Amino acid sequence: MNLISYDRPIQAAATGTTGSFAIPTQFRGDQLATMEAMYADGSPAGPSNWTSYKEFWTNFQPDYGANSILMKPEFFAEVDDGPVTLTFHFWSGTQITYRLSKSGSSVTGSPG
Repeated sequence: MNLISYDRPIQAAATGTTGSFAIPTQFRGDQLATMEAMYADGSPAGPSNWTSYKEFWTNFQPDYGANSILMKPEFFAEVDDGPVTLTFHFWSGTQITYRLSKSGSSVTGSPG
C-alpha cells in the first residue's frame, strides 16, 4: 500500500526576466497538474490564446528538487506587458493563484 500525504503548497514572491523566471514553491507533497493564465479582462494570456490552460513542460514545468515552478521563455514570448493571473491546479484539487507583472523583459510575481 502506498500512502501519500500532503499539505497545501505555498508560493513566494519572485523577480526575474522573461528568459529566467522561477516561482518559489513548497510543494509539501502535492504535485502540479496544470496551469491557467489570464489577463485582467478575463481573456487568456500567453501562447494558444484560445484557451487559458497552458502547455505543460513547454510553457511551465515543476522542479520538485529546487522547490520551484519554472516559467519558460516560450510562455513570456506571447504575453503582453502588464498583469497576468496564473492559477496553478494540483493533483489534490488545490488551486493557487499567483500574480505576475511583465514589463519588457522584467517579470515580478507574488502569491495572490
